[in-house]
Amino acid sequence: MHSMLQGLSRRTPIGVDVGDDAIRMVQLCSRSQKVRAAAVLHRSGDFERDRHEFRMRLRRILRRSGFRGTTCVVGAPRSIINVHPLRMPEMPAKELRDSLAWEASDRFAIPHESLQVDGIRTGARYSGNDGDRSEVVLFAMDERLAEPWLEMILDVGLAPLALEPGFCGVARAHSRRYRREQDRDRVHVVVDVGSAGSTLMYLRGDRVGFCKTIPVGGQAIEEAMSTGLGIDIGSAAALRRDRRHAARESRDIDRSVESGANDATKPLIHELATEVGLCLRHCAVAFRGSRPERIVLSGRDAFEPGLAAMVSERTGIEVFLDDCHGTIESLADQLGTIGITEDNPSAWTAAFGLAMRNRRVRTHRNERAA
Repeated sequence: MHSMLQGLSRRTPIGVDVGDDAIRMVQLCSRSQKVRAAAVLHRSGDFERDRHEFRMRLRRILRRSGFRGTTCVVGAPRSIINVHPLRMPEMPAKELRDSLAWEASDRFAIPHESLQVDGIRTGARYSGNDGDRSEVVLFAMDERLAEPWLEMILDVGLAPLALEPGFCGVARAHSRRYRREQDRDRVHVVVDVGSAGSTLMYLRGDRVGFCKTIPVGGQAIEEAMSTGLGIDIGSAAALRRDRRHAARESRDIDRSVESGANDATKPLIHELATEVGLCLRHCAVAFRGSRPERIVLSGRDAFEPGLAAMVSERTGIEVFLDDCHGTIESLADQLGTIGITEDNPSAWTAAFGLAMRNRRVRTHRNERAA
């Protein structure tokens, strides 16, 4: 019995990333932190109409993929998480939480009975005529938007340990080498580029100092390419995949096609890079003397041709596709050994980070608002 309990205690949670395009699940080995099981279920078709079929597919995938236990950490999709930085006066934790709830309900038009709200104190402070204020990143979610897929996760037998934004898993994965106290002043920026949008996270050590969601992602880029080149959306998606493959393998594609694709997507890439630059200007004021060591582009759509160069040009900071520590390169190898060979392993970063969450830790080592 003792050995059985020891085995159960070593089970790590399953990271369940409800992403823009798919549900990706990862479970790590408790000793090595390497991937021991993984599975993906693409969100094709009408989820609301085909919910029963989707549930049956998810149950089958879980059963045959080698996951152990039912405990999971769920990453909510970016589209239902509202993020906004606020400057708040000093107040007790309960009062602050109540203030955040009223602010979120008013700002995002979410009824109080359907509202889930949280906040992270960033450490930035401001002085003004109305007294000293500290910055809090507000996270708000409408429960009604989460019910369909959260009920499905419960119906297949999974037991959520926690629910957090999927991009928090990305931040955890990319900051696992910055956990020491002496790393507190080391700054790096992660931009998670997904299908429905992007999220910038300004990390001081392994703590979130600033966070903002930007409404530019793979879907918008595909639509711009479809309009600009006069092709259907399926052809635009296929062309984007070809361009990403070509860029990663340092090979050329038809020059006229490449030129047309660049012209069609450049305004959106410029918009995303400009937003990244504006966020870093804000952080330069809030955290004086803290210049990022690097910017990391992560996520399913991080390898968009021209994006890294544009972000580097706008910020003057070196940009890496994923990170320079091999986190995602090793993740790709681990996924490959169990038969998952998607074209971009960055799509799995959120699930990987969610699976890293410690059972005893409530958040990504940030001081919560309450």
